[in-house]
Amino acid sequence: MKNILTSAIRSLALAASILAVPAIGFAQNAYSTDPVVRALATAGVVPVKAAGPYVQVGSYHIHVIAHLGRPSAVLPDGTCLYRQFSTDTGSAQGTLVVRFEHGRVSQLSLASPVAVAAMTATPATHQFVASK
Repeated sequence: MKNILTSAIRSLALAASILAVPAIGFAQNAYSTDPVVRALATAGVVPVKAAGPYVQVGSYHIHVIAHLGRPSAVLPDGTCLYRQFSTDTGSAQGTLVVRFEHGRVSQLSLASPVAVAAMTATPATHQFVASK
C-alpha cells in the first residue's frame, strides 16, 4: 500500500511540474518589452497584417499554399494552421492562423499554444440521459 501511495504522489508531482512550465513561460512573456509578445501572452491571439510579402487578407488560397507551403493542420472549417511561425522581428512566435472566406484569406493572426489547443479541441458530444 505504501508503494502505491508513493507512486501516486510521484505521478502527481510530475504532472504538476509539467503543467507549471507553460505558466512560467506565460509569466515571462507577459512582462516582455515587446508589445506583440505581451499581447500574445495575455490575449492568446494577435492580428497579423501579412505573412511575408505575398500573403495578406484577400490573397487566394492557392497563393497561401504556394508561398507558405502545406499547413501543419487544417481545421474542419478550412482554417490553416502554420506552427512555429514568427514575426518579422522574431521576438513573437506562435501558430499562424489563416482563415478563408470564398477561397480568399479573410483573417490572419498569430496564436499562442493555449489558443491553438482551444481551436483544435474536439467539442464534446452531448448525450441525452433521458428523453420525453
